[in-house]
Amino acid sequence: MQISIKERVESVINNLDQLPSIPEVVGKVINMVNDPNVDFRLIAQEISKDQAITTNLLKLCNSAYFSKGKEITSLDRAIVTLGIKEVKDAVMVVATKAVLNRAILGYDLQRGMLWEHNLAVAVLAKQIALEKKDRTIADIAFTGGIIHDVGKTVLALFVQSAFKEILAKVETEGISFQQAERSILGYDHQEVGERILSKWKFPQILKDIVRYHHQPEQAPEEHRKIVSYVHVANSICLMGGIGIGSDGLYHELSEVAIKLIGITDEELNRFYAEIPEIVQKLKGLNF
Repeated sequence: MQISIKERVESVINNLDQLPSIPEVVGKVINMVNDPNVDFRLIAQEISKDQAITTNLLKLCNSAYFSKGKEITSLDRAIVTLGIKEVKDAVMVVATKAVLNRAILGYDLQRGMLWEHNLAVAVLAKQIALEKKDRTIADIAFTGGIIHDVGKTVLALFVQSAFKEILAKVETEGISFQQAERSILGYDHQEVGERILSKWKFPQILKDIVRYHHQPEQAPEEHRKIVSYVHVANSICLMGGIGIGSDGLYHELSEVAIKLIGITDEELNRFYAEIPEIVQKLKGLNF
């Protein structure tokens, strides 16, 4: 059975047409924002090529989470009022909802649970980065948080059929859930997520967040800190019961990540206590 299921997983992830898709404009906008000399009008022009994203983006920019109190009626106004990075964050929320807001049954996540979890991780990762004065990467932490579990959307059915084997391996060998995933399926959801982001033509820093969010100590050194922000936020949200699913109890908080970002036990407890406030913030991300 194991050989058969590994072959099936391999077949799916090697077929780009079977991996989730998002509008091409999203990858272009993310890469444009990384250019410090980019003209905001070019970003507005790129977004405007997709009418559905434009319509929902303007709704989201006027929502409680993003709104600055002034009504936003155009893309140019959105960028001027909110800033390029905030608009990029909003584009990510709009574009990924269709991919993530669905039932992920293999991980025992009903419709909406993975979406809520990823949004919560995004909001918290950005909040932690800002509190640690890492403003230059806070928006990247937000983006990485939204998509960190995208690989689960592909592996879900395979995990569902092999769940008992995966869990037995976790319990008998004392290994993590993703290690057991990889052993039984040939891949874990992080590796599959990285493959999806390659299809989307996302930058390497985001692929590293997705690939190493459970093992930040294994991430390339230049991206280890940003991966750590998402890892810590993910761990806190799982401990708080947001999108915990069937695997949530089988992931550990990395001491390397804790030390790298300099977060104390007191701060961890405070962020954990703020989970209800974060859930409230998520309501402001409706569109």
